[in-house]
Amino acid sequence: MPAKQPRSTSLFRLTLGGKESAGVFREVSGLKNESDVISHKYVDDQGKQVTRNLVGSTKWSNIECKRGVDEGMTLWQWRQQVIDGDLDAARMDCTIQLLDYKGQVISTYKVLQAIPVSYDAGTFNATANEVALESITLAHEGLERM
Repeated sequence: MPAKQPRSTSLFRLTLGGKESAGVFREVSGLKNESDVISHKYVDDQGKQVTRNLVGSTKWSNIECKRGVDEGMTLWQWRQQVIDGDLDAARMDCTIQLLDYKGQVISTYKVLQAIPVSYDAGTFNATANEVALESITLAHEGLERM
């Protein structure tokens, strides 16, 4: 069976703890990981200098999600838990789903132990011809593609 063709992205849905949708987003960035490289230098049996690259610890980028401001308070309340010091309640597994223009799921990413470390209400400008955007930045402990 031939592979499905890539589809253009339209929206991203963030679900908190598998139960509550925090909204639909127009931009998500930071779905990235990388490993440190450790260079190990030694001399082999023939007396030749060798450099071998080893893989060190894996680092996860913070994830930033942006959406149009609406009446929803979910992101604000989630970030408020951190500000209030309720870190255990604020830390949770989340999913980010990439949706096509019909709302069909293209791919799903599980974000492990996410915690909101920043909230930005955006710029309000009455003379601009654009939608006001809010954003939230998530630190986390891992990412899985499902």
